[in-house]
Amino acid sequence: MKYRTLLACLLTLPAVAAFAAEQYKCSLVTDAGNGVHQWHADQYVELTLDQERVRSRIHIKAASKDLTFANCAKTKADGSNFSGWFETECRKLASLDGSPYTVEPFLVGAYAGISPPVETGYALHATLSAIGAKLSVGTPARTFIIYADRKPKYEFFCYRQNMALEPAK
Repeated sequence: MKYRTLLACLLTLPAVAAFAAEQYKCSLVTDAGNGVHQWHADQYVELTLDQERVRSRIHIKAASKDLTFANCAKTKADGSNFSGWFETECRKLASLDGSPYTVEPFLVGAYAGISPPVETGYALHATLSAIGAKLSVGTPARTFIIYADRKPKYEFFCYRQNMALEPAK
């Protein structure tokens, strides 16, 4: 009997592991021009993807508090570049703790896109891999990009939290 119980427990482990939340630490990457990118660990996103639920803690200088997006959903495939680049779309910027906050005016109405895993078949894989190599952090696992006025304003490279990297000094 004890072997059956052990076997039943072992058989359920892969199913439980498949539903575990994915946690990422994302750091801001900026384009300084001429193909030079900079890593800004002081502006970041802590991202948790748990089946259909997305939780984020966004820490940027343009906001008086840590922020989050209240509404996130799977991106609708409409043939746009956005739907090709992002698996999830987030809207309704709010403070993480629900209290009043201020942001720079350009962030009013901001929204975000979360990429699917950055793997070989992903449209931006080569570009992201090249940037990650130049920054000495490798290819990001995902990206988190905040848009305002339909333009990308913040691009974060995301790495699984237990694998978060800092660029080589």
